[in-house]
Amino acid sequence: MGYGGVAALLLWSVLLCTYDIRERRLPDALTVPPAVAAAAACLWDVSLVWGLMWPAWYLLVGRGIGGGDIKLAVPLGVVCAAAGGPFGVVAGLGLSGLLTVGAAVACGRRSVPHGPSMLSAAWALIPLLCMYSGV
Repeated sequence: MGYGGVAALLLWSVLLCTYDIRERRLPDALTVPPAVAAAAACLWDVSLVWGLMWPAWYLLVGRGIGGGDIKLAVPLGVVCAAAGGPFGVVAGLGLSGLLTVGAAVACGRRSVPHGPSMLSAAWALIPLLCMYSGV
């Protein structure tokens, strides 16, 4: 992926973070198309199915996780799986949770938007996972 693709993903991430912080929800227009594309990619490369662990975990836990977070977890999980396999997905899931708890503590609130933490975790982990897995 060239710089244009990275710039587009960065813009998408900023839009999602801004919207989630302001509105406390993630819009379908920004989450459904990437979720569908990521799910389709799993049909092309079965190893990417590991990425569906992230949204599956959210569906199992349920508490405090919105539908937008679940839809966002699909492409983020698949990309983490592509970069680091099952370990990458578990690392993304864990780091996003830690970042959300840290944000809640820092803000002195019981509830904070989770989307920004999910995106931050993915942006932090994917280069490291690619570097160490040889992708």
